Amino acid sequence: MIDLPSASMAVLRDPLFVTLCVFSLFGLLSHFLFRRQPLGRALVRVIFLSVLTIVLLHAGVVPYQPLVLTEVPLEDVVHAALKIAWWLWAAWFVIGVLRAFVVIEHRPREGKLIQDLLAGLVYLAAFFAIISYVFDLPIKGLLATSGAIAIILGLALQSTLSDVFSGLVLNFSRPYRPGDWISIDGTTEGRVIEMNWRATHVLTAKRDLAIVPNSTIAKAKIVNSSSPTSIHGMTVTVQLDAATPPATCAEILQQAIVNTRLILATPAPVVAVKSLSADATQFDINFFVEELAQAIRAQNELFDAIARHLAAAGIGLASNQGPPGWPPPTAAPGGSKTPAERAFDLVDLFTGLTAEERKTLAAKARHRHYDAGEVLIEPGIVLTSLFIIGAGAVSFTEIISEGEIEFLRIGPGDHFGAIGMLTGHPTEATLRALAPVTTYELSKEDLVPVLEARPEVSHELCRALARRQAAGQLIASPEIDKSVPPSRVAAWFADRLHRLFDLAQAE
Repeated sequence: MIDLPSASMAVLRDPLFVTLCVFSLFGLLSHFLFRRQPLGRALVRVIFLSVLTIVLLHAGVVPYQPLVLTEVPLEDVVHAALKIAWWLWAAWFVIGVLRAFVVIEHRPREGKLIQDLLAGLVYLAAFFAIISYVFDLPIKGLLATSGAIAIILGLALQSTLSDVFSGLVLNFSRPYRPGDWISIDGTTEGRVIEMNWRATHVLTAKRDLAIVPNSTIAKAKIVNSSSPTSIHGMTVTVQLDAATPPATCAEILQQAIVNTRLILATPAPVVAVKSLSADATQFDINFFVEELAQAIRAQNELFDAIARHLAAAGIGLASNQGPPGWPPPTAAPGGSKTPAERAFDLVDLFTGLTAEERKTLAAKARHRHYDAGEVLIEPGIVLTSLFIIGAGAVSFTEIISEGEIEFLRIGPGDHFGAIGMLTGHPTEATLRALAPVTTYELSKEDLVPVLEARPEVSHELCRALARRQAAGQLIASPEIDKSVPPSRVAAWFADRLHRLFDLAQAE
């Protein structure tokens, strides 16, 4: 029989038991005292490991040799606990060294992955060392047993392991990274927001979260729209009436492209004649946008610009391409309308006027032509008339501290000059022709009969200016920015318009 009181007293007098108690106490204290100081916590653990090694060797307990049992079970438990602590501390120290030196520059994700794999191997080695040197169990039998268990687990977790290993391949090969726009087999498209060991999270264009297993992605065709650059190419097809020569149609389509701000100038867009028949000429328009997220918006803006430029030029879509009723009678090829009349038909301000009223206004307008690159208006000029764009595209730019920026681009049916006419404030922007431009000028005297007969024209003009001001597409009088609330901008323009109308009446 073991004399328990005597054995307990012997254990209490054992320096290794005191060491175990001190290490346990200081281990807990260091965890709480250095919780927010990882460097201090690491230094304390290194000191603990060094002191524990010295104490064990001095007591004749060699960590890397099988545990020698004594006749005192409690003392054996203390020795075993200290050896387990030594192996765990040693594993932690080796992992810390690996994390400090195993670094992949410019690829922190892959570096972290390698560090985690090596850390797992180190802890596994420490586990087998504890089995062998503390519990004195045969490693070969354990490995054989664990191998059989691993086979069973591998068969049971085949799908999960496939995702994990596919995740390893994807993390190292990096066909995409978080933030990229990708298409997986043409069925799942969107922006990558997260990559982990099991799956890739993709935010689709419909704002849905698609979680795709890595094993599926590894077998799929991946199209990365963000690599090697984020620039994305698109192609749209348009069929125009064969009555107009293809060269003329291509020129009009080029002007529509220039009128679309989201389309990049470099790489240059291309208009190609795809087919020609007695009824229609088919064109392919190839262009690029900055990223895939802008593709739909750029396409919509381009179609709107194409419709306006074709209507202003009197060119119609092919009958088998256009919607019912296209082209509208006002824009029908071969019609009797003048270019000015077609342009005035596109102006939103004049949609409430009759065709005869628009024709009267168009007859009063004074037209002028500008070549591509020519400046229409320079900063500092006070505009006293309303200008309608009849053809081409005009860019509004302003010089700021960072350089010259473009804040607006307009085309057929758009107008400018109203802000100067209403406020008397000189323009702060430079207006430059991006393509050959035709403008039609209406003076205050030309507009007075329209304002008298059609108050809705003045209301629409004020609302249009207010919308541009809210969208940051208008450089207006400083009085607006300083004293007029955003909700009252339209009323402010209306007041100025009435003052202008009264002045014209007095004259």
